[in-house]
Amino acid sequence: MEFVNYLAEVWGISTVIISLALLIKDKYLKYLFESFEKDESFFMWGFISTIIGVAMILAYNIWVWNWQIIITLLGWSSLLKGLFLLFCPELLKKWAKKINNQQWLPVWLLVLLFIGLIITYLGFTAV
Repeated sequence: MEFVNYLAEVWGISTVIISLALLIKDKYLKYLFESFEKDESFFMWGFISTIIGVAMILAYNIWVWNWQIIITLLGWSSLLKGLFLLFCPELLKKWAKKINNQQWLPVWLLVLLFIGLIITYLGFTAV
């Protein structure tokens, strides 16, 4: 098995589990948005996202034009998210307040669930 398949499996399964948890247990979603109001949670999540992003980029940073670019983009997006959480928390707080009141949040979670399923499928079946 290629390493990129392993990473796709990890990202895909994690995305499916987290999306389902947030869809089924809406109190988790409420808790998540409440945690955005605390500065220390921004630092903690920024710290974790930055480490995950750097680890992903160092492990797999290959820019090919097939499904595997998703793994590279996930690594870079994790790093960027971590940097935004560490250096621009006010901007993200404003964004979180905007999307917290939106009716379409469950739709985005379903989209994430679908993407997670696709990434999982590709990780287990792609050669």
